[in-house]
Amino acid sequence: MLSPGKTKRARMWVYVGDSDHPYNVFDFTLDRGRDGPKQFLKDLHAGLLADAYGGYDGVVAGNAITRAGCWSHARRKVVDAEKTAPEIAREVVALLRPLFAIENQAREASASERLEIRQKQSVPVLAELRQKLLVWKEQLIPQHPMADAVNYILNHWTELNVFCSDGAVPIDNNASEREMKRVVLNRKNSLFVGNPRGGRTFRNSG
Repeated sequence: MLSPGKTKRARMWVYVGDSDHPYNVFDFTLDRGRDGPKQFLKDLHAGLLADAYGGYDGVVAGNAITRAGCWSHARRKVVDAEKTAPEIAREVVALLRPLFAIENQAREASASERLEIRQKQSVPVLAELRQKLLVWKEQLIPQHPMADAVNYILNHWTELNVFCSDGAVPIDNNASEREMKRVVLNRKNSLFVGNPRGGRTFRNSG
């Protein structure tokens, strides 16, 4: 955003609804602080699927929100460290592949049907993956890049497993990332918003 004599970072947040609320809403804030999403989501009584940005902890604290993790982000962490431990990376990706295949098969199912499918098919895969992660955690030195990826998954294990207890929660937040590409495209074309009003105008037209 333009600011007197300089530019200033601002933020655009996207909220992707569920099947009962099929709306994508953009919200403009002046910073990345938690106050913007906390205010926006203050009446939400559902799961919040997002990446591992620490600011979301303050958003869910004190609210009736269950934080869910994104398996695409988790997989990306492993792929980014692939060159340092290719065998581990291949095994993790191979184990995650059926999880995403299950999601594709259950895409048209109801939330309750999807939950049943996940509990029967996804939970055993996750149990196997966790056991392997714990073994790798002991084998890798803490400074190893793949150790960071393994610890990322283990540290967010509860959030990453929410989709197996709530059929309405997606396995990843790729839908929101696709929506944010519209913001990125606009930023490339127009470079800046002129002021907070301009940011809110883009939000309403995006």
